[in-house]
Amino acid sequence: MTRTRALLSIAPLALLLGSAAGCGSGGGSAAPGGSALPASREPTGAPPVSGAPEPPGGASPTGGSGGGGDSGRCHHGEVRLAVGEAPGGGAAGSQYTWIVLTNTSSRTCTFSGYPGVSWVTGDSGQQVNEPAERDTAVSPQRVELAPGKAAHAQVRSPQTGNFGDECQPVQVRGYRVYLPDETAADFVPAPQTVCSADGVGLAQVGPVVAGPSQ
Repeated sequence: MTRTRALLSIAPLALLLGSAAGCGSGGGSAAPGGSALPASREPTGAPPVSGAPEPPGGASPTGGSGGGGDSGRCHHGEVRLAVGEAPGGGAAGSQYTWIVLTNTSSRTCTFSGYPGVSWVTGDSGQQVNEPAERDTAVSPQRVELAPGKAAHAQVRSPQTGNFGDECQPVQVRGYRVYLPDETAADFVPAPQTVCSADGVGLAQVGPVVAGPSQ
């Protein structure tokens, strides 16, 4: 009788312990409708964010097609050179002339920069003095020259009387002229008297500019 009473008193306690164990076995961490995902991860296969930038992939650089090179430059053999008198002729002990460059090709071409100019004793003769210095008072500009049109570069030649005996004046037959960025030259007749002593009484040449007939 005593044993039966002890078992009956233990039974309610066992039921209470069993109920508590059932409530604590993972039930509190489950999300409704399935297991919860960690906060730092996104679901696999999630669609990309709208408006996100795409990688450039094989995009070509700006100006990559037809923006460089010298295919439009005026080349030796496409230009006729001649000497013309500059407006005003000369001033302050100097003589001004124009080297006129006419596009004889069938395409439009361009100049940018200074021609190379030297005094010479003939068509393929000896150079006299040093090459003409660049006149940096005028900034070079890109000059577009249609077929049959002309541009020019101005040459200033000091008068030999400005320099006394150190000048050592001689007669030359004209100019050897290189177009900007070209390595072949042309002889342009322009007889004159110049200083032959190196560095004395040098000519000065400006950049190619538009005109006279453009």
